[in-house]
Amino acid sequence: MAWNPIYTAVVIVYFAGLMLVGIWSARQKGDSNQYLNASSSLPAWVCATACIAANCGSLDLFAMMALGAQYGMLACHFYWIGAIPALLVVAFWLLPAYRRNRNPTILDFVARHYGNTTRSMVALCMATMMLLIAGVSLYAVAQTLNAFLGWTFLQGALAAATVVLFYTWFGGFRATVYTELFHFALVLIGVVPLLFLVVHELGGFTTLIARIPPSRFHAWQGVPLFDPHAVMDRFGLVLGLGLVLSFGFWGTDFVQMQRALAVRREQDSPFVPLSIGFAKLAFAMVVLVAGVAAPLVLSPASLSRNWNATLPALMLHSYKSFWLFFGFLGLTATLISTFSNNVAGFTSAWVQTFYQQWIRPRASDAHYTLVGRITNAAAILLVIGAAYFASGFQSLMEYIQLILSTFNAPLFALIALAMIVPRKVAAGGSAGFLFGLVCAVAHQVLALTHVLHYGSQMAADFYGAILGFSVALLCTLLTGSLRGQAAHEGGLRQAPGPALSIKWPAITAGIFLAGLFILFNAVFW
Repeated sequence: MAWNPIYTAVVIVYFAGLMLVGIWSARQKGDSNQYLNASSSLPAWVCATACIAANCGSLDLFAMMALGAQYGMLACHFYWIGAIPALLVVAFWLLPAYRRNRNPTILDFVARHYGNTTRSMVALCMATMMLLIAGVSLYAVAQTLNAFLGWTFLQGALAAATVVLFYTWFGGFRATVYTELFHFALVLIGVVPLLFLVVHELGGFTTLIARIPPSRFHAWQGVPLFDPHAVMDRFGLVLGLGLVLSFGFWGTDFVQMQRALAVRREQDSPFVPLSIGFAKLAFAMVVLVAGVAAPLVLSPASLSRNWNATLPALMLHSYKSFWLFFGFLGLTATLISTFSNNVAGFTSAWVQTFYQQWIRPRASDAHYTLVGRITNAAAILLVIGAAYFASGFQSLMEYIQLILSTFNAPLFALIALAMIVPRKVAAGGSAGFLFGLVCAVAHQVLALTHVLHYGSQMAADFYGAILGFSVALLCTLLTGSLRGQAAHEGGLRQAPGPALSIKWPAITAGIFLAGLFILFNAVFW
């Protein structure tokens, strides 16, 4: 991409805006929890837009467009069955329960039901997971800067890390939320027109549909019922993706729940997950259709060597001059935003779970805020190493699902049991989570070393998620029954069922979202 002085001026304005957001956020009064989580302090529209930006931003676009080029419309399942049912459950069941118990994070919910030992184990795994996901984002930033500007990996990683370090150091979690809004606006301007340019080049939607092979156009037909050696099968899609990975991600993800729990009014909370659901339906068409069409306008041989290059390659192919710059800026901006989200989540998990619980339990708020800033800086350095590890995978979405199937699946088993039979499982949380995690890690090691054979890494991720979830579920139930409620450490209070103080506008929106979900699956059957 040719550079000119106008682009330099725009970039300077962009960076100045980020710095101002960080400084403004730092001036907002509050304790260390407000710096780390901003619990119950932000307008619903801000949290909803920030969640959409986090879930439909550049990392999602980057990974999903690569997945569309690799698998065709089959990749729609990650936006549909992999999101909509779980978001409906989160909106009308899990989120009200979290808020009623006054849990500022998912880790507080785990501590309330299973104790601080289980909370610490979960927090360690979630912190590891957030660093790995942040590494994916940083790798994608570095690859984008390499594709557009020719920068080396290290140059791109250091530049992104420096920007994130500044505004998160001053503004904390609040700064990441407000910069997401700015970044999302940029990515909409820079990426959405790509679909229409690709369709125009191919001669219109009718011609595009005619040129897509039937095996790549249908989302369900041709997918076997049960066959681990296939690219994907329905058993893995429905149970692995639709149940374990989907509900595990949306119901337990620290970064997403952080934003949903930051909504000021309780009755507005359901609109956060519901708004993500509507955005997922729309972005499936914008992103995946362009990804499916990518092999028709680019060299299939070059894409197959690195599916992650699909989005940058399409932009370089389709955009001209100034629009290319805005596409590049939007892509880079939201990748940096995703990077900062996970760094902020890691900082909160470390300070409030490990440092505050085990190292300095009675320090001042000012001290915890300072430790949060230092942890933030250390996390950014660790993420650079995680980015190098992510560079070894051809498909970022396969790598992301590998991470989630390993760490999130056992956690989802604990959350599901705590919501359904809390008094029967409280004593078994630590053992169940540990056994589930060990089995999930062992499965992925065997799959990556080809001792276990699957039709794709994605199929291995689905079955690994099912295994980790099932082992954690059974071990937690068995251990909890054997030890009994009396052995539960600290005699923790068991929360009553969630108070569903849901208003009719949210219920109507949920019914409409469910109807669209059924319609979209029927159209692409």
